[in-house]
Amino acid sequence: MAVLHLPVLTITAQVKFTASVSAGQISKNEFVQLRLMVENANDVKQITPPRFKNFIVVSGPNSETGMTAANGAIRQYAALSFVLKPRGPGTYTIPAAVAIADGNEYRSNAVTVQVTNTLAADNSSNNNNSPFAGFNPFDDAPPQPAFNDYILKKGENAAEKINRNMFIRLETDKTSCYVGEPVIATYKLYTRLKSETNIVKYPSFNGFSVIDLQQPDNNSYTTEKINGRDYNVFIIRKVQLYPLQPGSFELGQVEIENNVHFIKEAYASGQNNNMNDMFREFAEAAIPAEGIVDQKATLKNNVVNITVKALPDTDVPAAFKGAVGNFAIEGLLDKNNFTTDDAGNLKVIIAGVGNLQLVNTPEIQWPQGVEGFEPAVADDFVRTTVPVSGRKIIDYPFTVAAPGNYILPAIKFCYFNAKEGKYKTDSTKPIAFTVVKGTGKKANPVITAGEKTFLNKFFSNRRWVVSTVAVLILCVLIFWLKRDRKLETEVNQNLAAEAAAKAEAQKIAEAIAIEEKNWLEKAGKLLQAGNSTAFYYELNLALKNYLSEKLHLPVETINKKNIAEAMDKKNIAVNTALQLQQVMNSIELKLYTPFTGDENETLLREEMQELYNSTAGIMELLGAYKT
Repeated sequence: MAVLHLPVLTITAQVKFTASVSAGQISKNEFVQLRLMVENANDVKQITPPRFKNFIVVSGPNSETGMTAANGAIRQYAALSFVLKPRGPGTYTIPAAVAIADGNEYRSNAVTVQVTNTLAADNSSNNNNSPFAGFNPFDDAPPQPAFNDYILKKGENAAEKINRNMFIRLETDKTSCYVGEPVIATYKLYTRLKSETNIVKYPSFNGFSVIDLQQPDNNSYTTEKINGRDYNVFIIRKVQLYPLQPGSFELGQVEIENNVHFIKEAYASGQNNNMNDMFREFAEAAIPAEGIVDQKATLKNNVVNITVKALPDTDVPAAFKGAVGNFAIEGLLDKNNFTTDDAGNLKVIIAGVGNLQLVNTPEIQWPQGVEGFEPAVADDFVRTTVPVSGRKIIDYPFTVAAPGNYILPAIKFCYFNAKEGKYKTDSTKPIAFTVVKGTGKKANPVITAGEKTFLNKFFSNRRWVVSTVAVLILCVLIFWLKRDRKLETEVNQNLAAEAAAKAEAQKIAEAIAIEEKNWLEKAGKLLQAGNSTAFYYELNLALKNYLSEKLHLPVETINKKNIAEAMDKKNIAVNTALQLQQVMNSIELKLYTPFTGDENETLLREEMQELYNSTAGIMELLGAYKT
């Protein structure tokens, strides 16, 4: 099939690449969002953010694409956004970012953020490396229940008192689900004490695709009653998990270190028992050092196992490709009447709730005489809903050689409805369109009708060429058969067998070479050396080189879409493809969030080792397939 490059939408405006921040001035404990947006481009290959020297990346890169229409003008965009926290007060300039769009390189504007030395009234922070960054859960909060557990009485054990008054709980909305059905996991800190909290180990979610739901600058808390006692409750992390394969999976544990402050009872006498008053007294009253007891404690959440059921293997529609949720499909043409000189555009919209980010493009059964080309996909998701909702917009360009009336058959989209526990199919309506004859003018005609020689006429007449070649081939075959049919047969069989044997041996040798090569050797050395920036770069390069060899794709064409299509053609399991996508997303996230030197070194090495193991594991899974 020929490759035709057509714009997804008709865009006349000039490509524009801009950087913007949510606020030009913030307090030193507040957050700012940086947005890098490319507008009016047909094909955005890459957006490379600047280095955030004076900021910590709390969230990102968060990608988005979309389109708007106003007064007949179409505008589409692609953007990356980051939530940043300043390292300290000052006036900082975030340098320009670089984007590659429509084959050209663009640079954005630089942006300036002024960070004041003041604290926001409801958003204080003293820990830059934790999701608690940006707020102190126990600093001048709204009125809370009257707790006096911060008072350490004579004879009481501080560690035991912490165990009674502070703990972490992991809650899930379900413990059993189907592959692709979302699970909501919420990590909560329950406390009746004052402490400084630092997360030292983040939970891992092996076997799941992860979407974060908890905003990093969400300072709110609630009060819950556990066993008749009120606790202040803070959400540490809230995620939407999409299981990628069946089995039993243990959700990772979060580990936090707490420095809990107690006041000895003798020094607390005369203090108001109200918790807010106590907090103010910590800052205002001259309590001597001997009146305060600091106790360190490490907390972990309870273990929760999720049982993931395989999708039913009966009554599976032939067109099913892993969509789980509740969807509807719609199809329409940009125009239903055009000429053979023009190109048509079929727009297919899949809308609903579920694992939209993992939905594959449906196949189109083009009528005879219609040639379809590579589709372009735009995502319009709302990732904060449960499950993810929105729509996937797919544009299929096509051309028609001859005039006439055509009908595009109904397009089927199959999905599994987890609530009902069965497969469902939705389809578009057949679409009729009319094509009239165009001018048919050739851009560079080689010869005019009046100038044709005998050879021109001969080679321009397909029937003459085909007939003559066929006769010649037949004569040659008869000659060789009469000369020595038996010898020819033996020779041909031997040659064919030899060629087949060589081809098979070459294929086996190439497959063995691919699997035996130590693709991760260099990344392993960088892991041991603790060079995180070079490690993630080399890990990304090694995985792409392996996929290039394994899937027979040029390295420069390696992207998630091409990989998914190649794996689908080679009948590689959908679960394996989804695990590969998760590993690639994790590596990409680390490339966009470079090591700054402030991270916990032990945690950093654990994250590097975990991603190294995940990459090696997916390579081992792919190695089991003959490609």
